[in-house]
Formats: sequence, C-alpha cells, structure tokens
Amino acid sequence: MIVLMNKLRTHMRWVMLLIVLAFLLSTFLMYDSGPSRRGARNAEGQLEDYVVAEINGTRLMRSGLERSVAQYIEQAGLRSLTSVDMPAIYQAALSHYAMEQQMAQEVRDSGITVPDAEAEQAMKNYADQMFPTREAFYQSLEQSGIKRDEYKKNVAQQMAAQKWVESNIGEIVVSEDEAVNFYDTMKDFFFKKPAGFMVNLATFASKDEAEKVRAALLDGEIWLEAASGDAVNTLKVKDVTSEPVFVSDSAFDGYLSPMSSDKVGAVSQIFEMLSYDFSVGIKTERVEEKVAPYDDVSADIRMLLQQQKEREAINAFSQGLLSRAKIVILDDSLFPSQEREVLPVSETSEPTTSEDAGKNPKPPLSGEVTSAEIN
Repeated sequence: MIVLMNKLRTHMRWVMLLIVLAFLLSTFLMYDSGPSRRGARNAEGQLEDYVVAEINGTRLMRSGLERSVAQYIEQAGLRSLTSVDMPAIYQAALSHYAMEQQMAQEVRDSGITVPDAEAEQAMKNYADQMFPTREAFYQSLEQSGIKRDEYKKNVAQQMAAQKWVESNIGEIVVSEDEAVNFYDTMKDFFFKKPAGFMVNLATFASKDEAEKVRAALLDGEIWLEAASGDAVNTLKVKDVTSEPVFVSDSAFDGYLSPMSSDKVGAVSQIFEMLSYDFSVGIKTERVEEKVAPYDDVSADIRMLLQQQKEREAINAFSQGLLSRAKIVILDDSLFPSQEREVLPVSETSEPTTSEDAGKNPKPPLSGEVTSAEIN
C-alpha cells in the first residue's frame, strides 16, 4: 500500500489543469449566430445545424455539442455506449461547456491578464520540452493552420485562467493534526506490512528440469549459481527470482502451501504451483509484521490529504461556476428528463420524420435555467 501512496505523488493538481485547459481552445467552434431552427434539412436532405442551448446568451450549436461529446467520450475512455446513456453524456458535455463559458466571463471580469513576454516564454518552454527545436514547433503550428500570434494569445488566456482559478481556490494546507489522525486511523490498512518470508522461487516447464536445480541446491550451490545464468540457460525456465521476494504468511496457506512447513534455508520439494508448472524454492529470511513509523510516511500522508482537499475545493469551485451560468435549453430531447436521471428512449438526437424536422424548437423549460435545475 505504501507503493500506492507513492504513485499518488504523480497526480497533483490534475483536476485544476483539466478545468482550466480542457475547453479553452475549442469553444469558438461550439457556438454560432446561425439559424435556431431545430432539425431543419436542406435540399440534399442533410440535417442542418441548429441551436440546442444558450449559455449566458451564447448560442451552443448542435454541431458544437456533438464535437464536445466526442471529445468527452474519448477523454473519459467510454466504451459500449447505448442510446440510454446519451442524455447523460450530452448533459456532461453541456455542463463542461457552461463551466468554461462562465469561467471565461469571470476571468475577463477579474481583469487578470498575462504579459505578452510571459506568454511568449511559456510558449518557448513548451516548444523546448515537446519538440526537438523551436523551429520545429513553429513549423508544426504553421502546418496546422494556426498563426503564432493566435496561439500565443490562447496561451495567455489559459495562463490568466489558471491564475484566476488558483486565486479563487487559495492555498490548501494540511495540518499536523490532520496527518497524524489519518495515520492513526488508517495505519493498519495502508502502512502495515504483514508477517511472512523472503523467498527465492524458480518454475520450470518439466519436473526433470526442476529436479536438476533442486539437486544443485542440495549439493550446496548458492541460489544465483544454481538457478540463474549458465546453470539454467539450457532449461525451459518459466520464471525465476534473481533475489528474494517477500511473500506473506497467507500465501503459504494457498499456492505456496507445499512450502508451509519448510524451515528457513531448507530446499523445498518439487511442487506444482499451477498445472504443468514445476517449482522449487527456498525461504531465506523470516519477516515479522511491521507498521511503518509515522515519520517514514508523513510526507505521503500530507500529499494524499492535500490531493483530497484540492479535489473537494475544485468540486465546490466547479459547482459554483455551473450554478452561476445562465443555461437555457432549446432542445430538451437531448438531455436527461427533469423527473428522471436518463431518458429510456433511443431516437432523441434527431427528428425522425420530415414533419418533425420542420417544427420550431421547443421553448426553454423555465426561462433561464440554472445548473441546479437541469442537473
């Protein structure tokens, strides 16, 4: 479990970066000032774009929503979606877009700006990290049809948004009392190493091969001589430890039960851990149960608790953004019903008949709808 705690070190502040960066570069694609007719078809019979919602007076087009949904599905790694799932997916995409719109507005209102030189340096730092040369980065922008000044402007907007988010979240501190209390409460779950043995183990494809290694060990050869290198190069070795590994006592009631009564240093009998596998092992050392001292894990605990507090702060911050956004839904067939979590119908994304295609969009559910009402 201590290994798990160490892995958590790599995930600091990812939620904040996600909120700040996820949609800033794509929003100009998601709204338009075009027609607001729902589901109208052109002369070729193709479904025309239409407005599905308004956020703070900005029109969200169906095409933009679909792009956002595709991005959301890809980033979340969702698979095997059905029509029943789609209203919730549309709702998540709408909520993300509304948060981005509200954040962009509040960043502008805050007056926070990033100097051109600071944005330029950030862009150069990115180029140095991600490309062999800066020139290669600039060529990549050009090939993508992105002007350098436009990219730098987007970088400045992202940096301003991040500064604004951090100023609203504030500094998150984990006290000594919180860390000690977590340790006292969770030490038996996270920081206790059970009793067991250090074990060397080798597994072969045939019993005869395992017997050869066992015989060498019984003759006094050390493990590295008998079970590695030239000694086993001609054998069909399936697995062999180069140094002892820890095995808890519980394993000797299971797959290593043939070794349960072996003393430390004794060569085991040949046994089958799995069908058609033949193993031989040696217990090299007894390890008693141990709880890691607080001082050894306090840094990991503080990191974990800070992550938890940051997630809570970000969640509260995100919900605040969403609650302040003015959302008017113009095509309520796409989103979850207000009376139930999802719509149990499949044909909700497009009109199914030409008659439906010509209808005007439904009016807003209740004028300006806040996220508290549509979530």
